[in-house]
Amino acid sequence: MTSLEWMEVEIRWRGKLVKGRYNISDDLVTVAAWNGTKAARLGILPAERLAKMLLRELASREQEK
Repeated sequence: MTSLEWMEVEIRWRGKLVKGRYNISDDLVTVAAWNGTKAARLGILPAERLAKMLLRELASREQEK
């Protein structure tokens, strides 16, 4: 699956709304947020769920600073 379109994704993290965008290209899900990007191979999880997990990792990385 290849998509040039970036889709919105959002989660609640520690009581705050966190937003980002994700893209699927060659079975790779890439999430972009205010503090960087993170990517992972698409497997058995739906792309949007994987994108939310990646966004959560980005949000938690910001919390560690």
